[in-house]
Amino acid sequence: MLTAVSSLFMVGLAAGVIALTAWFVDGQSLAAQNIALAVVVILCTLGLIFGISAVSTPPGARLTTRLPPNVPTVTLHRARIRPWVRALATILGGSLPLMLVPGPVRYIAGACASIVAFAGVILWPVAYVMALRADRAVTALQLNPWLHWHYSAESWNAWSGQLAQLAEQPSGLRISPAARRWRIMFLAGGVALTTAVGLEGSLLVRLGSGAMAGLVLMCLLSLMTQPESPHAAQRRAGRLRAAQPDTFFGHDGVLCNGEFCAWQANDGCLLSASVAPGPPRHIELWFEKIRSSAYGIPQATKICKEVLIAADAAPTDLPALQAALIARCPDAKITLL
Repeated sequence: MLTAVSSLFMVGLAAGVIALTAWFVDGQSLAAQNIALAVVVILCTLGLIFGISAVSTPPGARLTTRLPPNVPTVTLHRARIRPWVRALATILGGSLPLMLVPGPVRYIAGACASIVAFAGVILWPVAYVMALRADRAVTALQLNPWLHWHYSAESWNAWSGQLAQLAEQPSGLRISPAARRWRIMFLAGGVALTTAVGLEGSLLVRLGSGAMAGLVLMCLLSLMTQPESPHAAQRRAGRLRAAQPDTFFGHDGVLCNGEFCAWQANDGCLLSASVAPGPPRHIELWFEKIRSSAYGIPQATKICKEVLIAADAAPTDLPALQAALIARCPDAKITLL
């Protein structure tokens, strides 16, 4: 209840700031009004995103981000947003020259560049801050772990090859390829029609802008919902072999197989932990994840993460890990012994 009230208060405050800005710049030049409103809308949007995220995060899901001075931070999560930044920059760079072409092409390219630029201004800071927060949590985990296992090159390469063949086992809403294509076409067609009807100008400009908006949305939805390719196992094996051959268990989560998984988060939590006989002998960690869908329907899935038990693991490692997990995740089913 408090979270909902706080969120509504922040939305009302942002709306008030935007309205006050519009009143303050009334009578100024059109360029000054547009610039002032754009800056205020961007700042209010970022403030809403970070503010609502802060008040909606339960205390148990808050990551440890305070580090000792002069400690380098890993770049595990920030490295993953670089391809998206390059993609946005490529689209923006390709649209800017087309804005010099007279006629309808200029308006279509300008609309595309404006959408990409606004999305980049909003999405990039959010993605970077979230990735930096996760990287600081991973660094803190490596500095103060409950348990740390290091693997030899031979055992890590063997485990990577085996793990690459094990797909994550989701249980939830499954959409057939045909239904996926029809939904993408329906959403893209609706956006194209809405854009063409809502714009002003000649019929050619309206149709071209609508087609461009629908095409961009279709490409984004196709990338977000594309099925796994036949070569995904080979690529996964390559990423695993390049990952750090270590596993860290700690207060915030586990760093294994080059990925960080939090015990508790806004989008899920640990469900169970057990030991699988193998071969090789390993720990199975089951997480529940609430994943947003491109179709607007959140999907609850169960994800299994396998953690190789080190050959030189001490006899006290599993009992100590079980006790720590029971204390950290009292609702999870922990059976490591």
